[in-house]
Amino acid sequence: MPMDANVFEKILWAYFEGKATPAQKQFLLEWLKDTAHQEAFYEVLHQWEKANPQMLPDPEADWQAIQVRLNENPEPAREMLPRPSPADNQGIRRRWWIAASVVLLLTAWWQRELVFYKSYSSGYGETRSFVLADGSRVTLNADSRLVYPRFAGLYPNREAKLWGEAEFSVVHTHDDRPFLVKTPDQLEIRVLGTEFVVYSRREESKVVLTKGKVELRSLKTGHPPVAIQPGDIVTVDRQGMFKMTQEEDVIAGHLAWKEHRFMFNHTPLSDIARQVRERFGVELVIPDTALAARTLSGNYPAENADEVILILTQLLGVRSQKLDDGKVSIHW
Repeated sequence: MPMDANVFEKILWAYFEGKATPAQKQFLLEWLKDTAHQEAFYEVLHQWEKANPQMLPDPEADWQAIQVRLNENPEPAREMLPRPSPADNQGIRRRWWIAASVVLLLTAWWQRELVFYKSYSSGYGETRSFVLADGSRVTLNADSRLVYPRFAGLYPNREAKLWGEAEFSVVHTHDDRPFLVKTPDQLEIRVLGTEFVVYSRREESKVVLTKGKVELRSLKTGHPPVAIQPGDIVTVDRQGMFKMTQEEDVIAGHLAWKEHRFMFNHTPLSDIARQVRERFGVELVIPDTALAARTLSGNYPAENADEVILILTQLLGVRSQKLDDGKVSIHW
């Protein structure tokens, strides 16, 4: 970002004095994204504090003040405290230089996330639907989070980051910009326009394609991308390896959560307990290994964990007991 050094210095001085305009603040956020500019920032800060030696450092107050400055209109400079004795100036200047540098850099990064990205989230037992800036629709399953650029048109790719589970209905753009979904375990889903489900929890990730075509790539393995077709279900293990299966009706089984239902197909009780934990945040404890291996099939409506537990007790002939730590024991 070419910029005259004198102009940059004037903007920083205005910022340190609490007089920067919103446009100047935005420029600083962009400028500080480049680590190559940090040396220039430190030099200007040093010159400014030399001209203002009477400013006593207060990291906590500075942190609060910088947050206000980055989010509100410019405010007047803070009232100056009495000048300390000359013997104290050197230590004061050094502490202020360190505190102000760290605070400004950390705040610039924190503010960048708020300015450039929007976060969507859902709580336990909740599903949430919304439309992204490009017109694509997303529905989050319980306890999930999605981060997406506010100004996606400025980037070569439309890149979403997902924690949890979500259904995507991606629109095609006139300039054919790809839509990417990335998960914490370094799975990347690349698509132009399609409908699919992404599941990314602590055990594994899974992609279920219902319409269109997508490419999957594990950044862990470095293997070439894998293209999948509607009906394909790809499970990704912790090492980034893919396992592909096919189902004729992938929508019913993998989107039941949108209708607050559970669909089991010879599903072990241990896996049902995992689903209850992910959707409602309730931990089911199954001490008996034989009971944990018991399977269940069927389609069951359930709005909360208590309704699932009632289904289990009635169909499997087991009992439930709430424990002191909030967990629920399932036993004979």
